[in-house]
Amino acid sequence: MTANHSSASGKDNADDLIRMTDRLSQLMEQEVELLRDRRANDIQALQSDKESLAALYQRIITDLQQNPSALQGLDDSRRDRLKHAAARLQGAATGNAIALRSAIEANHQLIDAIAGAIREQRNANAPYMANGRVAHGNGIQAKQHMPVTLNDTL
Repeated sequence: MTANHSSASGKDNADDLIRMTDRLSQLMEQEVELLRDRRANDIQALQSDKESLAALYQRIITDLQQNPSALQGLDDSRRDRLKHAAARLQGAATGNAIALRSAIEANHQLIDAIAGAIREQRNANAPYMANGRVAHGNGIQAKQHMPVTLNDTL
């Protein structure tokens, strides 16, 4: 849909916009489900479609702002479907943003917990105690390695 379309194709413009908006909403909702299921690795497959559709949506909205007559003559049913698609996209975008922020926060907390555990282990194995005295075991403990595994499914 572009600003060059005549008002006679308003229903076609609306139908195109509804289909594209529904597909973008579907991708965002699918991304949220993948995050909930802790399948972040599977999100990459959705990214190119999501980015393309988001860019197209932005161009369409810009075109409509410049030429609102592109949607002239819509029947009530099509107008309602368009409003419903826009509301669904708004909800999907909000849910998507919340889920992504939550996943990022959980990832930061995991990294902080790992770093804290490493610091604690390092302090526990230090050759000197907090009071400056030599720890028991003549410092050999300080050379031990702490095994760490990381669950990267976030």
